[in-house]
Amino acid sequence: MTVHSDTAIVAGVGPGLGQALCRHLAEAGYRVAGLARRTTATPDLTAELGPDRFRTFSCDVTDAAQVDAAIRQVEAHWGPAGVYVHNAAPFHMSAFADTDPSTFESLWRTMCLGAVHGAQRVLPGMLERQRGFFLFIGATASVKAGATFSAFGSAKFALRGLARELGPQGIHVAHLVIDGVIWSERARDTLGLRRAQCLDPDVTV
Repeated sequence: MTVHSDTAIVAGVGPGLGQALCRHLAEAGYRVAGLARRTTATPDLTAELGPDRFRTFSCDVTDAAQVDAAIRQVEAHWGPAGVYVHNAAPFHMSAFADTDPSTFESLWRTMCLGAVHGAQRVLPGMLERQRGFFLFIGATASVKAGATFSAFGSAKFALRGLARELGPQGIHVAHLVIDGVIWSERARDTLGLRRAQCLDPDVTV
C-alpha cells in the first residue's frame, strides 16, 4: 500500500467498519480525523493509533455549521484533507407503511446530506491541489433495497449519485457497496447475528 502523509477524514467512526477504515488509513501513513457526535466514542482507537495519527472531532454531520467547525479544527491541527470517507449510516428496518416520514428524512440527512456537507467543505482545497479522493460507503441496499429497508435503501441510493463529475478535475470518487453485514456489537444486539455470519471489518477494507 502506498504510504501517505496526507490528512484523511472519516465521518462515522463507530465500532466495525468505521474504525477498521481508520486503522488502515493510519497504517498507510495518513493522519486520520474521525467525525463523531461524541469525542468519547473512540477512546480505544485513540490509544491504539496514538494522537499523532488519529483524533476524533465532534460534530453532527447533518448540521453544516458543525461540519464546517469540525473540519476547521482538523485543518488547523493537520492541514487540508486529501481523503474524505463518508461512513455515517444509522440502521433502520421497518415496513414501508409503518415508516414515519421523519425517519426517511432523518436517514437521508445523515447518509446523504451529511456526505454533501463534508465533501463540499473539503472540495475547494482538493481542487486547488488538483487531487483528492472521496469514498462513499454503500450497501446492498444502494442498488437493491429489500423488504423493510425502504428508508435505509432510499438514503443509500441517494448517496450513490453524489459528485460523479469530479473525476476530470483530479478528484477520484468511489462508491463502495458492502454486500453483507459487518460484524459489530450492533449486528449482534440488533440483528441477533454471530460473528461467523458477518463480514470481518478488517478484511472488508
